[in-house]
Amino acid sequence: MENNGNGLVSQLLARGTNERNGKGERALLGQVTAADTERGVTVHLRREQPVELLRQGQFVVVEGQHVRFFGTMGSFRLATTDPSVGMDPPDGDSALVRNTLSRSTTYAECNVRLALELSEEGIPRPARTIPGPFSQAFNAGRQDYQTVFGEPDKHHFVIGSPRELDESAAANAPICIDLRRFVERSNGIFGRSGTGKSILARLMLSGLVNSDVCVNLIFDMHSEYATEKELEPRGTGKYAKGLRDLFGKSRVALYTMDEEDSRKRGNVDGVIRIPLNSITIDDIEALSSELKISGESAMMITARQAHRKFGNSWLERLMGMNAEAMEQYVTETGASQGSVEALKRRLETIFDFEFVVDSKQNAGAGIDGLVKDLRSGKHVILMFGKHRSTLAYMLVANILTKRIHSEWIRWSEHYEQTQNKSDAPKPLMITIEEAHKFLGRDSATIFGTIAREMRKYLVTLLVIDQRPSGIDDEVISQIGTRITALLNDEKDIDAVFTGIRGGSQLKALLTTLDSKQEVMVMGHAVP
Repeated sequence: MENNGNGLVSQLLARGTNERNGKGERALLGQVTAADTERGVTVHLRREQPVELLRQGQFVVVEGQHVRFFGTMGSFRLATTDPSVGMDPPDGDSALVRNTLSRSTTYAECNVRLALELSEEGIPRPARTIPGPFSQAFNAGRQDYQTVFGEPDKHHFVIGSPRELDESAAANAPICIDLRRFVERSNGIFGRSGTGKSILARLMLSGLVNSDVCVNLIFDMHSEYATEKELEPRGTGKYAKGLRDLFGKSRVALYTMDEEDSRKRGNVDGVIRIPLNSITIDDIEALSSELKISGESAMMITARQAHRKFGNSWLERLMGMNAEAMEQYVTETGASQGSVEALKRRLETIFDFEFVVDSKQNAGAGIDGLVKDLRSGKHVILMFGKHRSTLAYMLVANILTKRIHSEWIRWSEHYEQTQNKSDAPKPLMITIEEAHKFLGRDSATIFGTIAREMRKYLVTLLVIDQRPSGIDDEVISQIGTRITALLNDEKDIDAVFTGIRGGSQLKALLTTLDSKQEVMVMGHAVP
């Protein structure tokens, strides 16, 4: 400890605060005086341990007689050994009296939520018991972090460090996410606007590309992930590199919906076009809220009638009808002319997108190239350029994901038949923003199916959203790992903890996060 004007006092107060357990130095916090499997463990803090220097969420190790526990600090409490002291506190001007009474008649406690038991072999497992009376509690040390979160390597990606540590100490306590477990399930990055969700997503995607545990398809609505992006606040000259900048063309392919944008960039691998005959009734139902078409409205019934009559070319035939053709169609089908005209008006928004093309055009080359790149192990970023409306984003993401999901199903089924390692499909992670638009309670998109399948066909999601309460409860309960920045809305906070053991104890902790550079990570990829 650094010696200064208060060196002697500092040394005296520090005496006995470090205990050695064969795993390195750790600061002693106090002793266990009560424990409950539901409400956690009560630690009576040492008098020399200022409660003001402790923080909610701080990692703690409790050394029982037979079991070593790992957990986090929850609530704090001040108490007195003599109730009369609390009823008649000392005069505020008398520092000597205050200090004397505080050391002799008052004490502090903290509640610790035990999450894990650490075996002698260093294998963490869920805590299923409680420590014995007067077990000692310590601040977690470097070896504890390594035991729980793993050491940084190709598959253990450092996402940050414990927030209570200063910069010098943080380097010795990296918090790692196991990327192999991360890709086993769908995952979420949540937080209100301005908390850095895109930067978090870029960090995680960088780790996934570098580790080669999966291939990624990233629907990049706002051009956040491909190339370098200026960090906020603007004007500082600080930039974050994009995935293409970091890993190059051989590992990251760029596709776009905007041909003009592709000419400007000059390094795009393909332009995506959506043929009209690939847009199905299911796609229209998935877009019903954006198109303002109710699922059981006369317009939707009219759309189904057109599909029954014309098959895959229904949209093209419907939008190409002149007055005479429409009159004939109404006569033949008995459809309401008013409903047909209203449906055409609603669908004109789709028809007018420049990336939606006539079915006779060779529109499949870009999509085929994208699928081929994914199958070959390349990570693909699809940029939207000027087409940044939610309608365009949802239309393209849903259609392409259906195609790719079908491709992975065929690939997986082929591997099941051959059992040849060379035929094994690569796990695929699909990244979408504004996830509640795709995964709402009444959503008919392919993404809900993927989230519920739990990696049955090696396809999972990385969902990024500021309104997790808009995601269906059944879907969000399947989210494996949740990286959550600050949220304010109670509904959003409740949604994040859906299906999480001990979630009620963690809600208060989430509200203490800073709006920048602090997140709560929980779930399948961390113990």
